[in-house]
Amino acid sequence: MNTLQKIALGFAALTIIPSTASAQYRNSIGFSVGTVSLRTLDQQASPLRYTGTIRPLYGLSYRRRTSDSQFNLRLSGGLGTMNPERFGPRTYSTTFDDGKPFSYQISSALYQVNLEAGYLRRIGGPEPGRLNTWVGGSVSESLLYADEVANFPWVINTATLSPVVQTDYAFANHHSLTLRVDMAVIGLITRAIWANFPKSTSDNNVAAYFRQGTHPATANRLGNVNVQLGYSYRISPRLSVGTTYRARYLNYPDPRPVRLLNSSLMVESEIHF
Repeated sequence: MNTLQKIALGFAALTIIPSTASAQYRNSIGFSVGTVSLRTLDQQASPLRYTGTIRPLYGLSYRRRTSDSQFNLRLSGGLGTMNPERFGPRTYSTTFDDGKPFSYQISSALYQVNLEAGYLRRIGGPEPGRLNTWVGGSVSESLLYADEVANFPWVINTATLSPVVQTDYAFANHHSLTLRVDMAVIGLITRAIWANFPKSTSDNNVAAYFRQGTHPATANRLGNVNVQLGYSYRISPRLSVGTTYRARYLNYPDPRPVRLLNSSLMVESEIHF
């Protein structure tokens, strides 16, 4: 074997070994950090449109993937602020009888927690290619809580079951794009009741809120659509980095209409094993 043949075989080995090593790692754990922006008009809570920001939002994920299927589990959460779009944080000042000034600010804290599990199957040819489509379903729990919206605690909680369609496109070596869409077909939604604050002789306030304000809903009344666009770069067989943009639109008519747009931008890394 001459020197030129040895060099050619060496380059071939370098190109084959990473793809083989990548394929054998079926599990991955992901870590992410990013920011969330929220816009909502909840007419049951307030006639004002509210905006919120969470920075940072932290995420943790687990994925098991084969050539024909994948299971995903993702948890994310963070703390931020939420205020009327028109007024923002409001400061009030007064003076006591003894001449001492006093001021306080109204600015609601905002909490978000999301938990999602999903299973997908690849459709198409017998072997994966550069362009792959996956179909399946997911169950998710999403909680938004603000401690002061129009002087009341504000809660939007949904637990949903959704069909999922996802497309992966490996447009270059180690580079890929992902587009994912899901829409809830059935779920539970928790909101304030007509009186805004629940009353019960047997439950505490939190239990009464969820017991009285939770209702089942189907897609004809519960509009809950999620769109996700992601980019991933495989640095090595054991490490990937990327970024993901997620947008969620929610609407529901009772007891008064609510419309909500929640979007996040996350920087992510995955360790494969």
